[in-house]
Amino acid sequence: MDLVAFSREHFDGALELFAAEGWETYTADPERTFRALSAPGCTTVVAVDGEEVAALVQVQSDGEIQAHLSALVVGARWRVRGLGRALLKTALERAGGMRMDLLTRSGGYYQSLGADQVPGFRLRPENFEKGASDAR
Repeated sequence: MDLVAFSREHFDGALELFAAEGWETYTADPERTFRALSAPGCTTVVAVDGEEVAALVQVQSDGEIQAHLSALVVGARWRVRGLGRALLKTALERAGGMRMDLLTRSGGYYQSLGADQVPGFRLRPENFEKGASDAR
């Protein structure tokens, strides 16, 4: 298994991973997804098994202190082999930073890595619409 920087040659395999997980925001507009995965400030690493993309991680970072996990997906055939852990470690090393924050619905996996659990929030553009809530 090789962990390599994401490029156009990995794109179809990445889309297959997203589709398998039902991540419609990644599959709805493939070219937008490619731009996001290769955007400045992003580090996207893929795990390649032969000719297949087995897994993908995307991290955004300031390169010094803070990194944020944007996506981690491991294909079903390659799970429970330590691949997610290897991708997270590699992505943080390549992106730079002292820590990586994440939002997840898969808390058990990150707890198994020994991650600290901290509260967080996710804002969306509609949260800023007039009347969405009273400012305090």
